[in-house]
Formats: sequence, structure tokens, C-alpha cells
Amino acid sequence: MLMLFFPVDMVPPPRRNASGVAPGRACPASVLILACTFYLKPNITVARSDRISIAEAAIEEAIIFLDSTTALFPDPGDSYGLAGALYSQLAEFDLATNQTKYAGVLQKYFFTGDRGLGWVQWPPELHGGIMNDGLNYGHAATVAFTTYKNPVFLTYAEQVWWAVNAYTLTQKDVDNGTVSLKDFPLGKTCQGLTMAGGTFRASNTSTTINVQATGNFLVLSALLAEATKDDLYLDAAKASADFIRAHLYNANNIVQDSISARANDSCAESPSEFSSDSGIVIEGLAILYSITQNASIHDTIAEMLTSVIPHTGWQGPDGIIANGAANSSDLNLPRALATVNARNATTPALRSYIDAYLSVQFNAVVDLSTINGTNIYSGSWVGPPSSAFSPGNQTNAIQVLIGAINVDDPPPSPPSQPDSSNSPGPTTTPSPQKKSHVGAIAGGVVGGLVLLAGVVVIALLLRRRSRDRTVSEGGSGGVVKPEVAQVTPMINPFDLRFNTAPSSVAPPSSVAPSSTVGSPLQSVGATTMSAGPSTTQESMGLLYARNNDEDTEEPPPDYRATEFHK
Repeated sequence: MLMLFFPVDMVPPPRRNASGVAPGRACPASVLILACTFYLKPNITVARSDRISIAEAAIEEAIIFLDSTTALFPDPGDSYGLAGALYSQLAEFDLATNQTKYAGVLQKYFFTGDRGLGWVQWPPELHGGIMNDGLNYGHAATVAFTTYKNPVFLTYAEQVWWAVNAYTLTQKDVDNGTVSLKDFPLGKTCQGLTMAGGTFRASNTSTTINVQATGNFLVLSALLAEATKDDLYLDAAKASADFIRAHLYNANNIVQDSISARANDSCAESPSEFSSDSGIVIEGLAILYSITQNASIHDTIAEMLTSVIPHTGWQGPDGIIANGAANSSDLNLPRALATVNARNATTPALRSYIDAYLSVQFNAVVDLSTINGTNIYSGSWVGPPSSAFSPGNQTNAIQVLIGAINVDDPPPSPPSQPDSSNSPGPTTTPSPQKKSHVGAIAGGVVGGLVLLAGVVVIALLLRRRSRDRTVSEGGSGGVVKPEVAQVTPMINPFDLRFNTAPSSVAPPSSVAPSSTVGSPLQSVGATTMSAGPSTTQESMGLLYARNNDEDTEEPPPDYRATEFHK
């Protein structure tokens, strides 16, 4: 059952900012927390042109701190993945503002990193090979390809995908009870559902499959499926989504952190809840929906939105994201919500709900977490501000500033009524509009959304019960990871020992992946892609061709993996 409505007497008093002043009025006694969540400035009064300037200034401040020899932040042991997050934001900013300001510099950053520490691999002494760090660079490369249409970025993204795919369980791995890159026996099922589709947290000896790795692999796979029209990536995205649905959702549609894949750990879970975990999954599902127009995915997104946005586990009644005792901010949930709106992956009413929530975050970031004129942001959006630069704090804030650029713009033209049998076709992100209608959200947020959410919850529960009955009739093998050909990537992102591949090396052959059977997102399994390379072999051939294209400015070198760190 979805837990959306809480009496006001259960709500703690509003947070106070650094000056000890409550940032918004206390909620009226008759208002439920769903609406009260937005009581702090649920609309943006800053003009769109000024929002663009604010975001750009924050980005330029972050760029100052990149090392010119590595294109990374100082002390990469703590911040390696954060440079990748910033790279994504450069491309996202250009996409949101319909320009190419960072196209050249972003290509140089990838090229510089590749020649230095390595733009996507992480030495084992840094974080023990955390998958999410490398996946940040894959996300950046794919968004850059989408934004600038430069094939060099697609090559980088595909190389990341192949590297992380090696740490993602296939059904064959699960059936065999072992995976070559780990030295422990695998559990085959948890609660009767296969463990196929999960991605290990790290390349070291860790037994943990977590949502940061699996969810970001979902996002990367979906982005690549959209960019290339290759079923290989679409099947991988569906398998990741199915794993998360089977093993990492709790009863309230909040995503939990992780589960152990080791056989003798009895499916031990980490019930921790972070806004970033649910955000990653929402982002991936929104991209999947834009490809497939699948009604089941659309419903799942709506269920998650009505649970995640008002969730008290990472915010107070003011609605400002504040994880844990440190009131930590977040990059993933704001990015996810902006993705949902940009891809028209929800209803008009929930779109307004998202706009209001993003407005709250934007106003908190610019009002409470920065000192005027510094363009530096603190890690807590409820304050106090800080003049000390931190890559994590800055990239979290930048994500909100970018996400708010097109808040309250007209939505894309709605697609035809979603149906599980619809053929796929990614929707196009709309060009930025020059208007802002900030008054529409605030007026209806206290009253209308409460009633709306109740109606949405009832409808979704009925649909979900029907879908759950269908899944339960499908047997214990509810989630099946499609078999992916074990193709050696041209570069091992986990290994500093690069070897130049001889030009005579032919593209590896592939085996067509099998279809998904009986997955929680069942009807997605029948969807296929079109209008792109018809086989993985063709895709890999194109990848090789791109790497040897002398007309491409500063292409990445030919690399071939030798072995993976275990």
C-alpha cells in the first residue's frame, strides 16, 4: 500500500536556515504533507535567461578546479567519479539551452583524461573499482553524443558499457553459480526470482549488487538503446530494470540500496533509503518509456513519483532534499525528474507536481546554500552556505540549476495512448522555450494535488494488482537476463595497462540476445528496436570504424583489453 498522506501532527516543525529563521510558514492544520511538501516557494520567479546564467556560472566555477593535465578534480581518490558527473552536466546544459558551448572543451576533457589517468577506468587503489564512478563517464559520453552528434562520444560510451557489462550477471552466470570476475559462489534466486540483471557494486572482491551500479547501468543501456537502436542495449536495460523491480523495491515503492549475490549470504539486503537510489531508477525508466511507450513502465514511473517526491525519509515538510543527519543534497533525483518531464513520461498533473518540487529545490539552492557572488554551493540545501569548493556539493547544485532551466515550459506533444504492443520510437526532447508561466503551479498545489494523488494512487493500485497477478502466474523465473555475447571490449576501463590493438583485428562476432521472459515489466520484453545496426556485430564494426576515422577530431585510440582486475 502506498503511504502518501500523513496528518500534520506527525510532521516535524519546519527546518530553519543558518539565520535561525524558518524558510516557509508552518503548514495549516488542514493541509496534508503531500501538499505541505511544497509550502516553501513551489514556483520559480527567476526569469529563464537568469536561470541559464546562474547555472552557467556554477559550471564555470567548477571547471576552474579541474586539473589541466588530467581533466579531473584534485584528489581523484575521493572525487574521480565527480569529474564524470560534471562532464554530463556540460552536455546537459547545452541540451537544455539548445547550444553547443561546451562541445569542444568536453571532447578535449575526454581526450585528456584518456591520455592521463584514464577517462573511464579506475585504478583498483581508488575506491576498489566502484562501478558508479566509471558509469558517470559513460553517461556523460552518451549525453554528449545525443547533444552534439559527434561519434567520438558514442565510442567512449560503448567502451564503458562493455566494461561494466562484464560485471553484470547473465542468466548463464546464475545457472552456473559462478562468474569469472568474482571468486565466490553465486546465489541463483532470491524470493524465487533470478539474480540475473544485477551489476556488482565494485570490481574488487565485493559481493554486493547495488542500485547505484545496476541503476546507472540501466540508464546507460537505455541511453545507448535510444542512440543506436540496438536491441543489445535495450535488452540489457530491461534486465537491469527487472532486477531492481524484483529485488530492490520495498512495499512503498522506494528503492533500497543493495543485496548480496553470494550464495551463503541468504539474500542479505541493505534497507537503506537514499533519494539518489530512487532517482537513478526513475531516470532509467523514463528513458525506457520514451523508447517503448510501454504502459507498464508509465504506470511504474507514476507509482514511484507519488511515493518518492513526498517521502519523509530524505526531507522535512519544507520539501528540500536533505539525506541523513548531515542533510546531504543529491544529484540523481533532480536529474531524474527533469528527465521525466523532458521525455513526457508522466501525466500532465504529475508533470506540474514535478515542476513544483524542482522549484522548491532550485529556490533552496539559490537562497540557502550559496553566498551571493561566489557561485560556490554547500552540500546542504537547507543551509548554511559555504565558500569552500567541494566537487560533490557543486555538481549536486549544478544538477538542480540545470533541471530548473525549463521548469514550467510547455510539455512535449503527448504520444498516442501507451500500449504494451506499441512499436518503439524515442520521443524528441523539445527545444527550449522562451516563456515562463510561474503562477500556474502554486495556486493549485495545496488543494488539487492532494485529491489528484488519491485518485492516482487508487488507479495505480488496481493496475498493479492486476499486473502482479499476471507475474505470479508466470512462475519463479520471473526475471531473466538476456544472454549477451561475451565480446571483448576494445578498451578495458579498469586497467591502466593499455595495449594498442593491431589494425588487422576484425570486429568480434556476436550471438543474438535471447528475449526477456516473464519479467515484472512483462510487456517490455516483446518490444524490439529498429532503424539502426541490425546486429551487435554491425555495431561493433561501426565502433571499430569510428576509432579509425581520421576525419574525426581527436578520436580515442584503439585499445584492447588484456585482463580485468578481480
